[in-house]
Amino acid sequence: MYLQKFEVKNKTALVTGAGKGIGKASAIALAEAGADLIILSRTKSDLEQVKKKIIKLKRKCKIFECDVSNYDELKLVFKKISMLDILVNNAGTNRPEDFAKIKKQDMDYVVDLNIKAAFHVAQLATRVMLKTKKNISRGRSIINMSSQLGKVGALNRSVYNMTKFGIEGLTRGMAL
Repeated sequence: MYLQKFEVKNKTALVTGAGKGIGKASAIALAEAGADLIILSRTKSDLEQVKKKIIKLKRKCKIFECDVSNYDELKLVFKKISMLDILVNNAGTNRPEDFAKIKKQDMDYVVDLNIKAAFHVAQLATRVMLKTKKNISRGRSIINMSSQLGKVGALNRSVYNMTKFGIEGLTRGMAL
């Protein structure tokens, strides 16, 4: 168990980018802490593997194969969600390249996923959370994944730096 003193029993958590890496670990840790999960990824086979681990922990798990940078796909997923307590807004990517050589399509891809999709996921999740405000005592949390590169620069990471600085600003603005 990753988080021995962390407990979120009877909460529902949504994790984007849940098929691998930090998203997968976050989903499993939340299940270990007692949450039911809604997990999103572009790869159904990855989601199925994570779901098996969550079910072994005796938690419920809904999976949605979804490209979070596709707003129409994302809206369809959120129409199927009636309760949400926790969002781990994790989906993201990096395409390292020398600043002078960055291709427009690579910049657009990283910005679309790391900034625009993160904004849309957070906004749609907030709307679900606000719809159920009669149960506000449940407490709600939105966790936008950033990076140390949202605070400092790094060689060959200009676009990634830009997007993670953007996530820092988005999170501060949302908090207000």
